[in-house]
Amino acid sequence: MKYLLVIMAIVAMSAAPAFANNLLLIPTGNTLSTGQFRAEAALSPDNTAGRYYWFGTGLQQLEVNLIRYEKHSGEDENLIGLQWSFLPETMLTPGISFGARDIAMQSAEGIGVYAAISKHLPIGKMSPVLKDLSVTAGIGAAGIRGPFFGFEASLPYRLFAEGEYDSRDFNGAVGWQPSEHFRLKAYAIRREFYLGAELVPAAF
Repeated sequence: MKYLLVIMAIVAMSAAPAFANNLLLIPTGNTLSTGQFRAEAALSPDNTAGRYYWFGTGLQQLEVNLIRYEKHSGEDENLIGLQWSFLPETMLTPGISFGARDIAMQSAEGIGVYAAISKHLPIGKMSPVLKDLSVTAGIGAAGIRGPFFGFEASLPYRLFAEGEYDSRDFNGAVGWQPSEHFRLKAYAIRREFYLGAELVPAAF
């Protein structure tokens, strides 16, 4: 009962939108704010393609995040990142952020720096299919080589779709959101298939 009350309190305190602060492997122009956190896991069904884990938390305009990739070979990559919100997204302005990824240099690509911009588009009642749409574009250097872009779309019946180009590959995900802060997902990342779940940004 105590754990149920804790979960209910977390849900009640959170006012975060349904869109994650990042897509799959690309950052967005939005960051987690103070007291917010997110977590996500993507597992290959037969474990031949390894596992992905995402974690993040915010403090004022700064976000600390981690993408952990556990390879089938037993090697692990922990891509620790820092992201700064230069301009928060509003009805009139896009969200703009700057950041660095893999600051511990554990991947083959090494540390990368980037700038990202994100904006919700005013879909409204113009589309019977799209309930909401957010688009992201950015540019990276060093470990993030060149431009990247992506989108996240809310669909009817609590379905959603994500797609991105991460400067190396096209990745995507589709899923279902049974509650405000929890989503089930199927992924295609780096030409491999995964199943997983996401805790949409919540407050603690």
